[in-house]
Amino acid sequence: MIEERGRVVALDDSGIWVETVQRSSCNGCAAKSGCGTGLLGDFWSRASQVRVAVAPPALDTIRLHDTVVIGIAENTLASSALVVYLLPLLTLVLGALVGQSAGAEVWAILGAVGGFVLGALAIRLYSHLNRANPALTPQFLRLEREYACTTIPATETR
Repeated sequence: MIEERGRVVALDDSGIWVETVQRSSCNGCAAKSGCGTGLLGDFWSRASQVRVAVAPPALDTIRLHDTVVIGIAENTLASSALVVYLLPLLTLVLGALVGQSAGAEVWAILGAVGGFVLGALAIRLYSHLNRANPALTPQFLRLEREYACTTIPATETR
């Protein structure tokens, strides 16, 4: 399970809205303060909010600005990343090959662009069809009272 700590920013009848800070993976070493990549990662990091369904007994104990841990299964993350990154690449290459069969380089370029757009639309459709799939949504794991209300970088547990 891949875990992420976040701050509760809103509560509703059946879940919570959690704010997490997206950081680059290059924020963990001791040379972070003197590293250009680490500084750029801090500059480009941004907060995102996600709704997480919570069972009613646990929902009663959660308050605004609490720190919670949410998670998603490793295989779910890996398969989704495979779809999101590989599908546009495959449709781009197939579009270029179809365009190249027309004989001119401009058709290959147009085919590649068209294939990429088709792949992006297919991903949009995939996400729309799976928006209610509980296996693809983050799960509430636990409430952490010992941490302050700051967002903490993601960790992976085994």
